[in-house]
Amino acid sequence: MFALFAAAAPAVLVPCAALAQTNTAAANSSQVAEVVVTAQKRSENLQAVPQQVNVVGTAELQDLHITQLADIGAYVPGLQVNSGGTPGQTTLSLRGIAPIGPSATVGTYIDDTPVGSTSVQAAGAYYSLDLMPYDVQRIEVLQGPQGTLYGANSIGGLIKYVLTSPDLNTFHGNAGVDVFGISHAGDAGGGGRLSVTGPIIPGTLGFLASYSSESTPGYINNIQTGQKGQNDYWQQSGRLALLWQPTNDISLKLGAVLQRIDAADDATVALDPTTLKPIGGELTDNNYLAEPSRSSLQHYSLEASWDLHWAKLISATSYSITSDYTGQDLTRSYGPLFPLVGAPAGTAPFSLDYITKKVTQELRLSSAPGDRIEWLVGGFYTHEDTKNSQNADALTFGGAPIPGLDPLLVAELPDTYQELAAFGDVTFHLTKKLDVSGGLRYAYNNQTFDATATGFLTGAASLSGTSHEGVLTYNFNPKYQFTKDIQAYLRIASGYQAGGPNIPYPGVPAIVKSDTLTNYELGLKSEFWDRRALLDVAVFYIDWQNIQVQGFQTGTGFTYLDNGGSAKSEGVSVDGSLQPIAGLTLSGNVTYTDAALTQAVPEIGGLSGDRLPYIPLWSGSMQANYSWALTSDVAAHVGAGVRLVGDRYSEVSSSPSAYRLGAYGALDLNADVTYKQYTARLFLKNVTDTRAYDYDAEITNALTGTVAQLESTLIQPRTFGVALDAKF
Repeated sequence: MFALFAAAAPAVLVPCAALAQTNTAAANSSQVAEVVVTAQKRSENLQAVPQQVNVVGTAELQDLHITQLADIGAYVPGLQVNSGGTPGQTTLSLRGIAPIGPSATVGTYIDDTPVGSTSVQAAGAYYSLDLMPYDVQRIEVLQGPQGTLYGANSIGGLIKYVLTSPDLNTFHGNAGVDVFGISHAGDAGGGGRLSVTGPIIPGTLGFLASYSSESTPGYINNIQTGQKGQNDYWQQSGRLALLWQPTNDISLKLGAVLQRIDAADDATVALDPTTLKPIGGELTDNNYLAEPSRSSLQHYSLEASWDLHWAKLISATSYSITSDYTGQDLTRSYGPLFPLVGAPAGTAPFSLDYITKKVTQELRLSSAPGDRIEWLVGGFYTHEDTKNSQNADALTFGGAPIPGLDPLLVAELPDTYQELAAFGDVTFHLTKKLDVSGGLRYAYNNQTFDATATGFLTGAASLSGTSHEGVLTYNFNPKYQFTKDIQAYLRIASGYQAGGPNIPYPGVPAIVKSDTLTNYELGLKSEFWDRRALLDVAVFYIDWQNIQVQGFQTGTGFTYLDNGGSAKSEGVSVDGSLQPIAGLTLSGNVTYTDAALTQAVPEIGGLSGDRLPYIPLWSGSMQANYSWALTSDVAAHVGAGVRLVGDRYSEVSSSPSAYRLGAYGALDLNADVTYKQYTARLFLKNVTDTRAYDYDAEITNALTGTVAQLESTLIQPRTFGVALDAKF
């Protein structure tokens, strides 16, 4: 059946909170800077939030030359970023909650509005937003399930891009260029960026406009075709925003974010499945056909705020179009079948094309801060239409269709997802030291799914399905403030992945139900030594039930979704920072995560006790940054970071498709000099040119059932570059 193709898709330890400060501020202060976040849908000090939240700020984004989530994954506690070979083809895990089915386990927001599909049929697990960071003020990473305030598919946590707001009073801007080289790439890479903001009507109406472009050269050579550097890609992003504040109590912000990523091929290497060594040598692949990918985002939003003094009314509206196209070469899988039907040997190009159009509306009312009882109530609505096209051809090596075989498959699998939810949260300030919070969310979704297919492998087929489901999530969150700088908290919170309809087929359940997850967390947040040091500790246990998995019918090749088994994730995260002298910041984190099945899951070959895919037992990072003044007009900064990732498995560890990915460490260096409004920066990523893989996909011979090879994603080789930026 056509759904079979969908499976082919692909030291002091310190908080990231401290990294949000600027280098200039660090040079002038020996205290860790305060960071304000909106994790609980209200602005508050990061250290006052009774849950683990990590922040990546502007300084780190610039210093490390971050252009995709893979660049920061190992620097954020408990975050795993597995790349399918290009930005945009990205799978995210937080706190050990790895996607086992096709739906995402980590939610994504731009400011106050969600991005990406919720449907089980839209393969959200494989396509996460990689937003270029020029207009990103900070990235907030919320650890653990966020079902009460943020809804479905945030069971592992949430990544929130907080964008810079237009300035109502002063015109200013930033511009920059960079050029860089990657080891073993034949060409240089580079890009440019520009951002301007200022008043249209001073104090009342302001604008922001920006554009970024980055071209990255390829470093994977194709031994099959002879092509050099086949995996080059180009990223572009643009943003327009208007902020209107007619009174001190009312504001409206209208925004548009546009992004596109075009990749000629994936950064994958062909590995021998037995030796796990490159088949054709280091940094080589052997695909017969190009495997391009394209990801694009159009995101339009309107955020309105009305301060009623006794409460604040917030409306957040969005319309987005996300598009993800992936080409795959299945020649080694299906090419061997061609001679069995009297056809000549040939190639089998396959493509996946997902387009999701999504409308969201959230309306919430929150009490004024400082009351004895603080509360928040709201409602949420979303409507999503997803187009899912799958096409496979049978071609000669010259590119001509093979009569009688071509097309192998032409399939359309559109679906719709609608959800209506109500939520509320209340905090009781029982004493000056003790707060108790709790919240509930009830969400009801309605889904429809249709499938049509033609082609040699399936014949003509037309199937459809529907599903309806209501889910209740909750949180309970007491916090005790020992001193103004030390607090302990308990957090019990739940989340869920939305279920949905299956393609009706004999022996297949009509629907896959939502899975549910409960997180138990005990944490300590502390600042000491006159706020020159922070130390945050979180101990957690997560119970995951009715996991969504992908089943496989032997004999028909039909894949479907089912609920199977349970899992747990338990561990501890330690995160901190220290400023022993003005200008010097030492920071780091370490996370231990034991994420494993607690019941056997036959559909994926999993046994109780198996580690979950792509989750290391140990991960962490260390960073050192030093800033100082050379003269009254000139400041300097140097920085170093080490990212450490333990060994992982590509599937649950007992699965015959599980391969071990070795542990690795990578060193990053950076330095800059600022003269007045001008900054010159050097950056060096993966200094030791470490060879490490973070994703494996099997290529299976459909005739023999044996694994022909692995396609494995490589972390980017040593990269050295120069950037120049100016403020005006």
